[in-house]
Amino acid sequence: MIRLGLFCVAVFLLSEGVDGLFDTQGPSFVVEPPPRLEFTNSRGGRVDCQAEGNPDPMVDWVAADGSPLSVIPGVRMPMGNGTLIFPPFQAEIYRQDVHAAVYKCVATNAVGSIVSRDVVVKAEINQAWI
Repeated sequence: MIRLGLFCVAVFLLSEGVDGLFDTQGPSFVVEPPPRLEFTNSRGGRVDCQAEGNPDPMVDWVAADGSPLSVIPGVRMPMGNGTLIFPPFQAEIYRQDVHAAVYKCVATNAVGSIVSRDVVVKAEINQAWI
């Protein structure tokens, strides 16, 4: 009888472990970024992207060609939490390849990847009128 009880416990524990393997889920967007982000150099801008899945997906930003984004201090900061920040900047620091560009959010886990729609970023320079 004890053996039967131990066998039942072992089968239960194994089935719980096996069920856990089938709980995986590919990423899906909880917050998908908007199609456009427009901001001024005096205010800066940010765009958010969040995804869920099992296991938890990594959320990264890429350029239109799929290349990963790097941090450009004071100009562009992809954060590890899915937020892409464009801090306020002086007009002389404007970069067309950063401030007038297309970006995408990518969420990836062991099951697969999803890519957001294009996000067209446009920074406008505040001009002082004399």
